[in-house]
Amino acid sequence: MYNDELIFKSKNRIKTTWGIIKKETGKHKHHSTIDLLRINNTMVNNSQDIAHNFNDYFSTVADTIIDNIKKDNDELKDDISYSSYLINNFNTTFPNINWNHASTHEISKITGSLKITNFSGYDEIPVRIIKCPFYYFPPDLHL
Repeated sequence: MYNDELIFKSKNRIKTTWGIIKKETGKHKHHSTIDLLRINNTMVNNSQDIAHNFNDYFSTVADTIIDNIKKDNDELKDDISYSSYLINNFNTTFPNINWNHASTHEISKITGSLKITNFSGYDEIPVRIIKCPFYYFPPDLHL
């Protein structure tokens, strides 16, 4: 009952479900502690100093990135828009994606090979729904 409510209230149901499964099977990740860290070429083993340095880093990293973007875009009159940053820093084009057409026969063959379960994919549509027979819609009805 508790797990059902946890999954129902979750924004990412798949992640929550797997978290419950891992907890129930005892396969939870064990988080280890950091006992020693090199900070400015000095080895630090005090947990409070380590935590303080992590806090300093993560609280200033965004400002550091923004400052770097501003420096890179000085020649563009302080234009720090994300699109100009991407255009200036990624000069190579990405390869084209060629999509192949799928026939209705191929789609029905793939959906027919699925096992009937209540599990769903990222779209949260259960396989049981996908495998339902298609209903006939008159040709003049455009959905």
